[in-house]
Amino acid sequence: MASGSFFFIVGPSGAGKDSLIDGARQKLDPTQFIFATRTITRPADSGGEAHQACTQSEFAQLEQQGKFLITWQAHNLSYGLPSTLLEALAAGQHVIANGSRAMVAQLNERVPNLVVVEIGAPAEILAQRLAQRGRESADDVAKRLARKTEPYPEGTHVLRVTNDQTPAIGVSRFIAALYTQLGKNPAPLASLYKKIAGFALSETEYRPLLAAIHQKQYSGAELEAFLIACTQQLLDDELIALARCRSELMPRISWGRDMVVDKHSLGGIPGSRVTMVVIPIVAAHGLLIPKTSSRAITSAAGSADAMEVLAKVDLTPEQLKQCVAQANACIAWNGKLNHSVIDDVMNAITRPLGLDTRRWSVASILSKKYSAGATHVVIDIPYSNGAKAKTQVAAEELARLFEMVGTALGLVVKAFATDGQAPIGRGIGPALEARDVVQVLERHPEAPADLLEKSLFFASQILALDPAVGSVAKGRARALELLNSGAANTAMQSIVAAQGAQPPLTWSGVLKHEVRAQQSGRVQAIDGFVISGLGRCAGAPADQLAGVDLACGIGTSVSVGDLLYVLQASDQAKLAQAVALAQSDCGYRLG
Repeated sequence: MASGSFFFIVGPSGAGKDSLIDGARQKLDPTQFIFATRTITRPADSGGEAHQACTQSEFAQLEQQGKFLITWQAHNLSYGLPSTLLEALAAGQHVIANGSRAMVAQLNERVPNLVVVEIGAPAEILAQRLAQRGRESADDVAKRLARKTEPYPEGTHVLRVTNDQTPAIGVSRFIAALYTQLGKNPAPLASLYKKIAGFALSETEYRPLLAAIHQKQYSGAELEAFLIACTQQLLDDELIALARCRSELMPRISWGRDMVVDKHSLGGIPGSRVTMVVIPIVAAHGLLIPKTSSRAITSAAGSADAMEVLAKVDLTPEQLKQCVAQANACIAWNGKLNHSVIDDVMNAITRPLGLDTRRWSVASILSKKYSAGATHVVIDIPYSNGAKAKTQVAAEELARLFEMVGTALGLVVKAFATDGQAPIGRGIGPALEARDVVQVLERHPEAPADLLEKSLFFASQILALDPAVGSVAKGRARALELLNSGAANTAMQSIVAAQGAQPPLTWSGVLKHEVRAQQSGRVQAIDGFVISGLGRCAGAPADQLAGVDLACGIGTSVSVGDLLYVLQASDQAKLAQAVALAQSDCGYRLG
């Protein structure tokens, strides 16, 4: 029988070694895994791990009798691991033992198949855990964290497990590291553990694993640990593999056209209803552009929320197809049409933790575009402190990834980094944003110039993909022609009619409060996070009339008492809450 593996668990105080070992003990097969009980010269009722208690003299006697595999000293105590562990290894069982990294060299000489499992966590988490234990002063904790560790002996096989999430996720990572080392699990479980353990997966490994997750075969901490691993390390090849495998999970819609276009934005910018302007322009040109959009998650309105002011957005797949057949386009809610069990779980995990899901989103978004039947996709990647991409460099890197993965899927993808430092348009909230869109399409003199300009940019990029147009300059000229002639507005009316027009909102009862400048100066910045928060506080998006109506933008010079924006709501109490919030921070930065 092959010798078992000896998993020697080490790591700094506060890393949670005992917790992970206790959690693994509940899940691992006791006929295959032996958890070593340490002999320690401290009373049995002293707390901490379950151990074999003895006096110092008893310990010395056991050591003299050869009862220990190894012994060591720490914190004025003697520790020993029993020599009987060698018998378990010889019988093919795997040993899990907690110990000191100073003993690794001795173990290398005494046991076959030694694997050191180093449990770690970021310094701030270690400090917090040590402080909660209350055993040491703040100075002692700082000294402990500052200690330098000696390198492992050359040739030592080391697995590293980061324990920085929930205990359940930590246990899943620990077990995954053990199983991946042993390599005895069938697919797709082996792939699940391999990714949790921090290794890259191939397309062949992702395919059955994602199918199993989609069918809800995995849940709980194991699934959470897998998805967190996907946010922390996804190589470019893995992105392509993920996108291909995910695109196979849903049947691809066929629209009967060689060219089906889509426009997508990563969002994060208040207002910015560019999509609602671009879609009717493209539809009026004659291209097919079925568009599904999301509702607001943290903002005052999503595209679906704003469109719902004008038309029904909760369409079945059959209704969507009928709408596109009639109007060349739709602007519908994607909740029923592009639902993803995997993304639902991912969002539920990563949003509260603030994890970076940008690379994961590339595969998620493009696989959905592929399944929705798109052949050409133009993507807006705004960069700002409140967006997924914080800087222009980060946005440009995301653009590169979108185009690379798109090519691998057989899509034509053009992605653009855009400045998202300020809101686009004047309205923040469903009805106000829909108003801005209508004004642009109707060529109203008060239409927001920034919304018009950004819409023309993306419309021209999409139209340039049409061989009959051929260039961005001609695409812009065509977009302006469709706007100025009223063709784009007529196309929007056709989309609204095909989806089902909503009755007009009654604005007469809306409650308003003017927010005015408390100092003079030039508007240097508008904090989109604050402005969106005000809109949500006022009741948006559930209250379609609630929101923020901006009166001036970046670069505007204001004097004390000048109007900055108007808060509005249907509920007096919510308006009062929004007013109080604005008084603490109006969101405008003057200089």
